[in-house]
Amino acid sequence: MTWELTLASEPAGGATVVRVKGRLGTATSGGLIEALGAAIDAGERRLVVDLADVDYTSSAGLLALDAVSGRMALAGGRLVLCGLMEPVRMALDLASLLPHFTIAASREAALAILAEG
Repeated sequence: MTWELTLASEPAGGATVVRVKGRLGTATSGGLIEALGAAIDAGERRLVVDLADVDYTSSAGLLALDAVSGRMALAGGRLVLCGLMEPVRMALDLASLLPHFTIAASREAALAILAEG
């Protein structure tokens, strides 16, 4: 069984929203790191990662999200996760990573958080 992960980026409200769809595991987490890292390298300092279409994450996916968050912090920017399905939220919580992220219920709420500064 091959897990697929698709990423789609779009500008919105002075930020970049990256919609992630599929399952975030060992085979797919590298693609997430590459895509978000490229956005940071290109100068993006306000990112929303929309996980509404991600129904599973492994520890590799959690590490990928944490790595990108740290990279954004080092670049002086801000990353907001939104649309977390319960299994993804639970995985972040069980790994004690939930407090490391800014979480919003929706894309609109995430953009509002970034607009506040």
